[in-house]
Amino acid sequence: MGICSPSHFIFLLLFLFPAETACRPSGKRPSEMQAFRIWDVNQKTFYLRNNQLVAGYLQGQNTKLEEKLNVVPVEPHAMLLGIHGGKLCLSCVKVGDEIRLQLEEVDITDLSRTQEQGKRFTFIRTDSGTTTSFESAACPGWFLCTALEADQPVSLTNRPEEAVIVTKFYFQQD
Repeated sequence: MGICSPSHFIFLLLFLFPAETACRPSGKRPSEMQAFRIWDVNQKTFYLRNNQLVAGYLQGQNTKLEEKLNVVPVEPHAMLLGIHGGKLCLSCVKVGDEIRLQLEEVDITDLSRTQEQGKRFTFIRTDSGTTTSFESAACPGWFLCTALEADQPVSLTNRPEEAVIVTKFYFQQD
């Protein structure tokens, strides 16, 4: 093996010592909850229907049904996601052989990144240009997604390249 080039050395330093505030929304302390708008690349927004998070095209008076995501960063690129002021949290759970996205009644600010239980509520944020994807920390390889068809449940997929689902979102602080 040869000596590392300067560019490899810089990459290694950045990888080993990331700037913690660089990837946090607004550079705020990790425990602070922030509200974000989220919509998929097909312009479908999230809303609650029969206690289920769905994605659809909201117009007119229905635009007030849009759910904002409440976010608590736990480390660079990792965050807890909730709705309804952080009182309903998105979680990734395994039921039998199936991986599911669930809404659980738990206060987002009470969750701790050190608890194994908290891992199911944690999502890894990956930005690519103007879009963002969210991968489950508890179930690596499973991504938050919407169906191409409107008014379908927000769910998880382990096939992010499939043409019938959307895993790319616009994510903007409210």
